[in-house]
Amino acid sequence: MRRIVLLALAASFAMPALSADAPPAARLARYSLAESRKTVSAAGERASAVRGTVTASGGTARWDLTTGTFPRTSANTFLAGERSAWLVDRSVSVAARARMEDLRALFVPTGEGDPGPFQASVLDLEVREPDPVPGPSFLGRPTTRHRVEAEWSLVTSMPGRVGRIRSKLSLTIDALEAAPDEVRSPLDDVSRLLDVPEAVLDALGPHLGAVRGWPVGVVVASDAELSTEHPGAAAGAVLEGRPVTVRTEARREVADLVVGRAAPADLAALTVGEETRLVGIERLVEPRETLR
Repeated sequence: MRRIVLLALAASFAMPALSADAPPAARLARYSLAESRKTVSAAGERASAVRGTVTASGGTARWDLTTGTFPRTSANTFLAGERSAWLVDRSVSVAARARMEDLRALFVPTGEGDPGPFQASVLDLEVREPDPVPGPSFLGRPTTRHRVEAEWSLVTSMPGRVGRIRSKLSLTIDALEAAPDEVRSPLDDVSRLLDVPEAVLDALGPHLGAVRGWPVGVVVASDAELSTEHPGAAAGAVLEGRPVTVRTEARREVADLVVGRAAPADLAALTVGEETRLVGIERLVEPRETLR
């Protein structure tokens, strides 16, 4: 009997040591994310915006819009991890497998179809990156402001007419360098704010990749001037009066960051539930535009 009691006491003292070796509880981050775009031209002003709450943990993030849907789709949630992504319509519990490229295409539609006689090429591309400077504080933490500037000409041609779009772009990123690991996810990619030709996006890629902090504030301002010329005419000889100008501004704003322990329900929300019906992405996304 005495031996049994001693064994029981030894086991009770061993239990705390075993619990100390247990894996730490999962943690997650929640924050508000808003992205907007405004374009001003001679035809008037167009504006769009999406806003919602992001839940992130372990490299996976779920962006639930508070109201409305993502552009050109009935989906109001985007769920992205390292290996897969989903567009979700919460109103009818429907989800479609997607890629990060599909999310960018909702904001910046890709050209499709045979271009026919229409041709376009990027010329005189120049990219500059001034030295980083201190940025505004984010929730009492310091940020670093990165700036990238670019200029280029997009020359378009079709029978009987040549167009030239001279563009200037200013990209400002306020990055939180000491960001919690929990916030990191594929949603940190800011390329969906850049409505630029592929050649320009490729040139900006290394500069975006060099930003190590978490982008808590991004502003992309671009000015484009369109002029039309006769083939063979002197450079700069403009048809039909003054050039057309277009001003576009896109923004990303992060706020209300909270990091803490993850509840089981929080982690379950970072997966597509069994009650969600799976469909093809064409069921949620409108046909892409063929003319831009």
